[in-house]
Amino acid sequence: MAGNKGSKWKKRDKNRFRKTYGYLRQRKMFEYAGPDPTTIEVGQVSFAGASQGDHTWIESFDSAPYVTAVAVDSSGNHTANVNVYVYAVTTTSVIFRTSQTFTGTVHFHAILIETSAG
Repeated sequence: MAGNKGSKWKKRDKNRFRKTYGYLRQRKMFEYAGPDPTTIEVGQVSFAGASQGDHTWIESFDSAPYVTAVAVDSSGNHTANVNVYVYAVTTTSVIFRTSQTFTGTVHFHAILIETSAG
């Protein structure tokens, strides 16, 4: 992976890019558009008294994506006070580990911004 790559995203109204008539009010429909192709996957992994969990990507990544994760206590027993980290990430899956066993979920975001050849 090359270093972190920033990408500027613009918020635009999709209804302004087509012919609309003045006497018809159209609700604004916003979308975010960036200059580079981007693949994003968001999900969660359940932990039940474990310290390791894995997830297989649904999206297809060309190279290993950047992954962020956070532990969430889903049982209400205040055991989510753990550190969660990415142990291994590939183009097909990711493995999360925690500092101790806990019961809950790990929410994650995986983002890959393709670099332009230019």
